[in-house]
Amino acid sequence: MCGIVGIYNWDSEDRVDEQTIRAMCLPIVHRGPDDEGVHVDGRMGMGMRRLSIIDLAGGHQPIFSEDGQIAVVLNGEIYNFQELRRKLEAGGHRFRSRTDTEVLVHGYEQWGDDLPRKLNGMFAFCIWDARQRRVVLARDRIGIKPLYVYRDHKRIAWASEIKALLTLPGVRAELDEAALLRFLTFGYVPAPRTLFRGITKMSPASVVTLQDGKEAADTYWNLPFHSQNRSTEDWCEELRSLLDDAVRCRLMSDVPLGAFLSGGVDSSAIVATMHRLGVENISTYAIGFGRDDAFHSELDRARSVARAYHTDHHEIVVDPNVADLMAPLIHYLDEPFADTSFLVTYLVSKLARQTVTVILSGLGGDEVFAGYRRYLGPKIQHAYDWTPRFVDRGMIRPLARRLPVDRGSRWKSLFRHARGFLDGVDLPPPERYQGYVGILSNGSGRTLLAPDLVKLHDAQQPDDVAAHYRQTRGSSSINRMLYADLKTSLVDSLLTFTDKMSMAVSLEARVPLLDHRLIELAARIPPELKLRGLTGMKYIFKRAVSDRLPDHILHGRKMGFGTPISRWFRTSLRPLLEDTLSTSQLTRRGYFNPAAVRQLIDDHMQQRADNSEHLLTLLTFEMWHQTFLDRAVA
Repeated sequence: MCGIVGIYNWDSEDRVDEQTIRAMCLPIVHRGPDDEGVHVDGRMGMGMRRLSIIDLAGGHQPIFSEDGQIAVVLNGEIYNFQELRRKLEAGGHRFRSRTDTEVLVHGYEQWGDDLPRKLNGMFAFCIWDARQRRVVLARDRIGIKPLYVYRDHKRIAWASEIKALLTLPGVRAELDEAALLRFLTFGYVPAPRTLFRGITKMSPASVVTLQDGKEAADTYWNLPFHSQNRSTEDWCEELRSLLDDAVRCRLMSDVPLGAFLSGGVDSSAIVATMHRLGVENISTYAIGFGRDDAFHSELDRARSVARAYHTDHHEIVVDPNVADLMAPLIHYLDEPFADTSFLVTYLVSKLARQTVTVILSGLGGDEVFAGYRRYLGPKIQHAYDWTPRFVDRGMIRPLARRLPVDRGSRWKSLFRHARGFLDGVDLPPPERYQGYVGILSNGSGRTLLAPDLVKLHDAQQPDDVAAHYRQTRGSSSINRMLYADLKTSLVDSLLTFTDKMSMAVSLEARVPLLDHRLIELAARIPPELKLRGLTGMKYIFKRAVSDRLPDHILHGRKMGFGTPISRWFRTSLRPLLEDTLSTSQLTRRGYFNPAAVRQLIDDHMQQRADNSEHLLTLLTFEMWHQTFLDRAVA
């Protein structure tokens, strides 16, 4: 695990300066505190920072071919590297180290640009082919490892974090206003944009080649949905077998390894599988909240799983005064996120890093096997369509508008979901689903904007999630929702901040449930086995691991990896919120309508509404602006 950087100049006579590459590596030392490597060859330069995981002594990067003509830097892990190594050695290739990175050198010599298709892993890598004067950039199928790209008339540059690109001469941190509209809509910026003008995200499952001053791109994987008719037990048997192998291959490590344990089905299944595979003295890590915020805490369930599998269990209870964390974490994140999960991900990562260097996470199970309440939307919609109009308009909607909503209460949280459902009942399915996952609707988002941004909003309303939903024509509504999430919120929000928050403390996070083989299997499973009725979310996955987990874990209340942010905004975070989003500051900034923002704050403080998502969106954006753009001007 590490961070990588690089530059390719369009003009073949324009040589890359080695010191420029080293300067790019400086802001990402936290990703790789153990080692640094740089290679410059004319118009191309590459660099890396290394966190040593496999072959601690022999894994220095860049790794070169026997003749020194092929060089590679890798961020991530190649889980099937031993299998590939055996094939390559049988073909005459000779290896000089035990590191997985060397497989990329010989694999490129053997298979060329088909190399990524052979890999099972999480990766972003750069290969320099000195013979052909050619760069190859590749990113893993799901987008577990990030890669950002900057282009101008002189060069193309890439890096694992945006901060590295901001060190380049001539690169200035400026706001992409179209990306801002997307951030306000979704709480993150969908690819390929970032909030920085001129800096984009390289797409998952893509290969970019640079040769003769030209750029070409290709996609090497996509997820087809083709349901197959098999017995439930056949599906469960294959799922269990693949789960075992996905966890097994992610246990490879020459440093201490553990697992996050939230007490939910996904993380508990991973710990149970580790135990089944014979891992001894498993270290597990959980995070929770105090008595005032017990609704959000899963510590009791995590403890029960830890006891069942005799793990070395560690816990942290979050101090509600997290205001001092916000600015440093936004620096590590590169971009703001309207999801407080980044806070708890950082804190539990920091706890784990005290004793391990690699962690297994249950991230992705909900997006692969349909574990969110919002996936029930089409089924509820089908029933709701039979509701008489006078009951819908005259009774249900007026009543829903009067129901109290709050994330810190079970019933009030359900009322919040009901309101969100009713807001979209009259929309076409793609736009309806985008409404389910969005933060601000087009109407409410427009109200918050200053006049100049209102014009831009009206000219190009964000449609990113709905567009991916439409791409899976012919699939069931469940599969269309899963596909949209795979292409948007999973990669551009959850995986991104998990990578950034774990790497902020030099911890490698691995996600077995996002093994591409498991995802392809789930795409073949009939949707009615993923979501059964109105209560059977993630049915087939739970059925497959039912012999590994106790009933209270399998059938417990679904909880997210969130925080009691609604209450925090009324208490410990209120001073930060009021100061950062003051009327004078918003007026000076010029992006938002200060009166509308003030109304959001007042309604939340008086508990007339739960505006925590909206406020977090605005707060993290303003703090991001202060961290990156204001300092750039200064």
